[in-house]
Amino acid sequence: MFNALRTDELIAGMGTTMRAAAAAAGPADEYARGQLLSAFSVSRLLAAEVRATPGLLAWLQGELDAALAASADPAAALARERVAAAADGTEVGDALVDLLAELRTEGRDQELRERLHAILRELAARELAALAARPERRGQGS
Repeated sequence: MFNALRTDELIAGMGTTMRAAAAAAGPADEYARGQLLSAFSVSRLLAAEVRATPGLLAWLQGELDAALAASADPAAALARERVAAAADGTEVGDALVDLLAELRTEGRDQELRERLHAILRELAARELAALAARPERRGQGS
């Protein structure tokens, strides 16, 4: 959901690996086999991430809305608007980076800062749980 590489970049990388494997003459050597297994691993994680993203984003926006609504800090109101309008995790992240930078200033809402950190810790735990899912077994009775 919040990875440095975009989904299209990951898919392109997997495609390059698969194309190289298809073009190879004879059986794959250990390096090529390792590359194919890495591409398979990326595909599993990507599938889990794509499946989980809408739910994680909705959960995150809801948690942030409640936390930001409870703060009297003026920056929280602007961040709340940005988070509500965000179309993806990158936009939510941009709003949080700006807000957390402002909240580092003395006299700002440190309780809100701590609450935001707690929300982000919970998000990380939820994303790890989503990545641990086994998408290739979904719908096969597992």
